[in-house]
Amino acid sequence: MSAELIVASMLNVAGVTNLVGTKRALSQLPANTKPPALVYQIVSQMPEPHLRITEPQMARTRIQINPLALTIAEVKSIHAAVRTAMDFKHRQTIASKVVISCRADMLGPIEKDDETGIWTQPQDFILLFYE
Repeated sequence: MSAELIVASMLNVAGVTNLVGTKRALSQLPANTKPPALVYQIVSQMPEPHLRITEPQMARTRIQINPLALTIAEVKSIHAAVRTAMDFKHRQTIASKVVISCRADMLGPIEKDDETGIWTQPQDFILLFYE
């Protein structure tokens, strides 16, 4: 549960909240949430081996961020705010855990749901932290 708390804390900053407010959720938004909004999920997490047995256990986590908006421009604005909040974080204590590194990774394809008119584009981040 630590990765979820770290990500929630990283996304709870003015740059992100000014765009989506409190419409940020792990895995799924409440029904009938109007965009713009943001969904994030932990895609995978595994122990990261290291040679020093005296150090705490590290974890490597893949996080996916999915902004939801009515225009591609809004999706891009949300991504820019999320990158500012999450990318290039090194050796910081966030949610009582030491974040070794958080870096942007893959950017997925832009997609539109024709029924709702909502656009999205997934962005992955790799988070390395002490458990």
